[in-house]
Amino acid sequence: MTDSVSLREELEVVGIDEILEQLNRELIGLQPVKTRIREISSLLLIERIRKRMGLSSETPTLHMSFTGNPGTGKTTVALRIAGILHKLGFVRRGQVVSVTRDELVGQYIGHTAPKTKEILKKAMGGVLFIDEAYYLHRPDNERDYGQE
Repeated sequence: MTDSVSLREELEVVGIDEILEQLNRELIGLQPVKTRIREISSLLLIERIRKRMGLSSETPTLHMSFTGNPGTGKTTVALRIAGILHKLGFVRRGQVVSVTRDELVGQYIGHTAPKTKEILKKAMGGVLFIDEAYYLHRPDNERDYGQE
């Protein structure tokens, strides 16, 4: 006897369709972004099914980088992806810890690591969103500890 799976039923059970529809309502345009999120969601749904059925599966790397001008919806997309990851069981908590450079980089040598460690502890089990990550290190400033 072969086990069969209905992807439509799986989608309904996990409830990510609701999140994808919310994303459609919240973001005007950005069709390539919405399509990519649907693709990622589909891949993760299949991985979840494979794991449940005892088939070989490998948790994909879920690091992501969002680029675009301010106000284009990067934080909104991160929040929705966190919800999808949570509903599919890839993160324990559906929270997003959103930080900027100031919350990660210290004011003196040796201060950056403990600050960063504290943020990572806070985000554990959820999603860490580093807003404007390109500002973490400023090579033009010799007193900058972002490199640390």
